[in-house]
Amino acid sequence: MKKTLKEIHEYWDSNSYPETYRKEVERSIYLFSFIEKYIKSHHNIMEIGCNVGRNLEYLHQKGFNQLTGIELSHHAVQELKRNFPKLADEADIIQSPVENVIKHLATDHYDLVFTMAVLEHIHPDSEWIFQEIARVTKSYLITFEAEQADKWRIFPRNYRDIFESLGYKQIEESSGSQLKLANYTLRIFKKKRGWFR
Repeated sequence: MKKTLKEIHEYWDSNSYPETYRKEVERSIYLFSFIEKYIKSHHNIMEIGCNVGRNLEYLHQKGFNQLTGIELSHHAVQELKRNFPKLADEADIIQSPVENVIKHLATDHYDLVFTMAVLEHIHPDSEWIFQEIARVTKSYLITFEAEQADKWRIFPRNYRDIFESLGYKQIEESSGSQLKLANYTLRIFKKKRGWFR
């Protein structure tokens, strides 16, 4: 049975599994292999659902220094600060549900916004955030999500359909099979000129 928005938030606030997430570095390496094709180290980058910060830490180690992370779980953010203190000092880490933050971010501010196994947990009542993600992204958007799975806390969607309807063109796609994540699809979108201006 599907849960309410409040139940989904409560679940992820207390079940973010930062210890496990921190160790899955091969996922950050995979993600970076796509990011480095399009994004330079001085660009503004935001991860929605950064958890303990593994992806942002990997980017930080590669010389990226304009980093923002939004994370619902207080425990995950505390673990980020403990495990990656330099990242915590130098990045903008926002501990909050994305619903409470995204409307307040500037239009076209981030050269890249990316998600990894986060949008799949966005409750249908919060699908309005997709338009906000499209608005705050200046150039590129990367989603790496389970699009077919359908569990009580996963809401299957085709992100190509969603973001192409919001002014983006998909320019690359990859299966998560090399990470043994066969249900996952990585999509890279480029914003079309003239949207949200």
